[in-house]
Amino acid sequence: MATTKRPGAWSWSIVISQALLLALWLRRLGGEEHRLAIVMVSASGVLVVSALVLALVDLRASLVLTDDALLLERRWRPLRIPRDAVLAVDGNVHGRPSWSEAVVVTVRGRDRPVRLGNFEVHARVLIPRLQEWAGVGDTVPAADAPHRDDAPADP
Repeated sequence: MATTKRPGAWSWSIVISQALLLALWLRRLGGEEHRLAIVMVSASGVLVVSALVLALVDLRASLVLTDDALLLERRWRPLRIPRDAVLAVDGNVHGRPSWSEAVVVTVRGRDRPVRLGNFEVHARVLIPRLQEWAGVGDTVPAADAPHRDDAPADP
């Protein structure tokens, strides 16, 4: 249904800038300030390797609809939301799907809604499709709304 966006060219600019800093501190390693140079070479080396991993490894997630569940397929921590547990689907700007950058799914049994964002397909397209699939609107029905024990009773 949707896939998250690829990292942009900025990820390669991080690799290049950190590699230049690493080269600068490697030159200073033999000088008088070798203690600071050792720390900076270590830090820059870790940052270069981390940035390379983020730039090269495909960490995109896919949003998949099945007949009975919404699946967020990603490398780490995949997420499965049963269709009957979906209470509401809205955007991060309530009532304005065209303004929203992310899809917010309210799920029965979770204390916080699930935020799905940064997909190639805009939220204004995903929100109505998910609402139709789940048979819900953009607000939680009153019968399914969480009840608080410390709320005052109705007179």
